[in-house]
Amino acid sequence: MKSDLDRLMAERNLDAIVVEGPDGLESANPDYNYFVGGRHIPGLVIKKRGEPAMLLHGPWEQNEAEQTGLALVSLNRWNMRDILQEFPDRLEARVEHRRRIFAELGVRGRVGIYGTVKAGPFFALMARLAQRLDGLEIVAELDRDLISMARLTKDSDEIERMRVVGRKTCEVVQAVIDFIKAGRAKGDMVVGVDGRPLTIGDVRQVIGRELAARGLEAPAGTIFAQGRDAGLPHARGDDEMPLRLGQAIVFDIFPREAGGGYYHDMTRTFAIGYAPPELQQAYDEVLGAFNMVTAEFEAGAPTRVYQDMVCAYFEARGHDTIGRTYPIEEGYIHSLGHGLGLEIHEDLSFSSLVDRGDTIAPGSVFSVEPGLYYPDRGFGVRLEDTYYCTPDGRFESLTPFPMELVIPLNVER
Repeated sequence: MKSDLDRLMAERNLDAIVVEGPDGLESANPDYNYFVGGRHIPGLVIKKRGEPAMLLHGPWEQNEAEQTGLALVSLNRWNMRDILQEFPDRLEARVEHRRRIFAELGVRGRVGIYGTVKAGPFFALMARLAQRLDGLEIVAELDRDLISMARLTKDSDEIERMRVVGRKTCEVVQAVIDFIKAGRAKGDMVVGVDGRPLTIGDVRQVIGRELAARGLEAPAGTIFAQGRDAGLPHARGDDEMPLRLGQAIVFDIFPREAGGGYYHDMTRTFAIGYAPPELQQAYDEVLGAFNMVTAEFEAGAPTRVYQDMVCAYFEARGHDTIGRTYPIEEGYIHSLGHGLGLEIHEDLSFSSLVDRGDTIAPGSVFSVEPGLYYPDRGFGVRLEDTYYCTPDGRFESLTPFPMELVIPLNVER
């Protein structure tokens, strides 16, 4: 949470942090969005340890800036036209502009840098700035950086926004189910009222329309994968493929608030009309793994324990897992979950490959997504909810939606 920033800065011996917010990148800049709330405000966030965060912004965005609740500093305080006359070289002018900002605002010592930027120009700026400003040490963190650790736990306002996105996501999934159920079974396919076979592309149009109607967007796309494609975790699905009865459909939807807000992550596996015995058995085992592991969650517990638990569960039922074999292409082939927030994958891991000592901290939000994948057998199964560990150590699913395999369908006569 933002209230942790000063503590985290002290632990890292940082005197200040700077979060870059270049024009046009706000929606793809989660560190900057963390402070400005997804608002379109080109600028810069500076926070000195023990002091409130400051937003440096242009006058055109004054109204938006006021809505952030941050201490405001106008960038007009430093006249870039005058600086350019004194320093015709553009890099030198930018360095001088930033030097004056840091000097006047007292930004010195060990300064951490964050945000989404163009790497080359930003490196040139920081390298030159460190030479020009005495007493400045630029600090860049590779892993588990300060802002990622602050974002790991959510405050009450963030959680309420994520609850809303979760409810809206469930509404979109229900709309897709209703669309399919309005069709009819003809042979092994699903047809619409006009007798035309319904396709994955038709479903994707429904998804897009329902997301937009609720103020959501899916910038990374949505997975609606059928048959063999369902056995490949990141196969998005073939839009030309008609919906067929009895085939596994993995529907993984991960939208966010439009404009760069908070994400939700949800997966259901469906079979239209009926489920073949092999698919039903795999589904029951994945659902069993899901129910087992979620019943065992404890605040503060190591995440690796739960990944190992699911691996042991599947191995006892004859499936190979990533806990025993690597690389692996069939069976249980990925981690149990990941952190979630302003990014679809945030800095909390349930991995078999690297144990960083992650724990389930009160306030954290994460996905739970066991699955089994057998593309050569023509199916895959994944079930996923987004969970929240409350400040008092309880666990709440932010995905209020049932887990039912078969979508019933009427038969055309």
